[in-house]
Amino acid sequence: MRITHVTWGYYPELKGCGPVIYLHGLALAQRRAGHHVTIVCASDRTIPDGSAYSTLTEEVDGLPYVHLCNRPAFLTDFWNPGREAHDPAGARAFDAAFAESRPDMVHIHNFAGLSFDIVAAARRTGAKVFSSLHNYAPLCSRNDLFFADTQICEGPLVRSCSRCLGTMLGEPAYQKRYVAGVEALNACDLNLAVSRRVAEIYGNLGVQRERLAVEHIGTTTGEHLWQTVGAQRVARAAIEPDGSSERPLELIFFGNVSLARKGAMTFLNALAQLTSPMKVRARIFGGIGTQRAQIEAFLSSCDPRVRSIVTFHESFVQEDLGEVLAASDAAVLTPRWDDNGPQTVLEALAAGLPVLGTRVGGIPDVVRHEVNGILVTEGDTRSLATAVDSLAADRLRLERLRAAIKPPRTMREHAQTLDGLYAAALAPAAPPRRAHV
Repeated sequence: MRITHVTWGYYPELKGCGPVIYLHGLALAQRRAGHHVTIVCASDRTIPDGSAYSTLTEEVDGLPYVHLCNRPAFLTDFWNPGREAHDPAGARAFDAAFAESRPDMVHIHNFAGLSFDIVAAARRTGAKVFSSLHNYAPLCSRNDLFFADTQICEGPLVRSCSRCLGTMLGEPAYQKRYVAGVEALNACDLNLAVSRRVAEIYGNLGVQRERLAVEHIGTTTGEHLWQTVGAQRVARAAIEPDGSSERPLELIFFGNVSLARKGAMTFLNALAQLTSPMKVRARIFGGIGTQRAQIEAFLSSCDPRVRSIVTFHESFVQEDLGEVLAASDAAVLTPRWDDNGPQTVLEALAAGLPVLGTRVGGIPDVVRHEVNGILVTEGDTRSLATAVDSLAADRLRLERLRAAIKPPRTMREHAQTLDGLYAAALAPAAPPRRAHV
């Protein structure tokens, strides 16, 4: 089968980006299964004197990456919602790219930095078209349905996109973009929601439910973490649980802290409410960035004991992930938005860390409350603090949660499921049965 994937970003330069790592791993698994795989990516590269969307092809681990260069926008294009909906130059670039790759299946993973014309261009080749819903780009110019960095959004027909983005362009332009996004998804053969909540959101906002299916992704990073760290820790917790509470409970938060939607402030607010803060140590990875002023102001208002237990660290590279997670007892991952399928949660569990998380997005699909982690309502910092106090005081409870962690879904298993879905879409339709006279 000839498969062409479409995405934003590329490996290895952007291997700190979860969807980029995921797609590279998937493409390698598909190539090992005998498929011919090409990745067409929205690139940050430029070709001097080249036209918009000029292409540059290079191989990475034997996979051809076709870079679309000289694009008008790096990622999102708040000021040009019409171009995100329809871009003739981009459409011509995809016509050319698909003519070169000759796909049986076009699998779109990200519309960011591109336009919804991808679907029509793929259709013109006669290929079947799938879209994986890793974010909310077809519905939301921000990609996240998180209104003005403050709260979960109900979508462009309910809230003001121009006020959220600060462009003040008015609503019709963004609503037209939204309509074009939904129409593009309804022209796909199948849209793969990476969690049940994602399927619910897209269905509620106009995507035909018969074109939606939930497909949880595989994780090559998770596989490696399970083999090197998690499996042994989980087995030990089941056989010889360590109930000692002599040392502080080591908690880790990791992700892009500078994004308010990731919920670092939720974690910090919970730490400020701990009954026994000195029984806990909290490491926050991912830098502070644009959140620095808010975080520093908050910490200055806290009990000095709370300030003493928190340390901030820059983002780490994937190669250090196992070592960093192995030094932790549990992960606190508290997004404030409907995070589609957070790979940080998959990675934490794969390293044998129970997850304290918010009941949003894809988290409840993998974190089972009081089984392999603890779930709290988004914004309920009091309940989160209570959960942390409880685990700090009762390490056997922590070990019971750890012992219940299951191995992550492998990329091979995920790729095999996709093979079946691709094959079903490509199978010729059965001829109608003749009625008996």
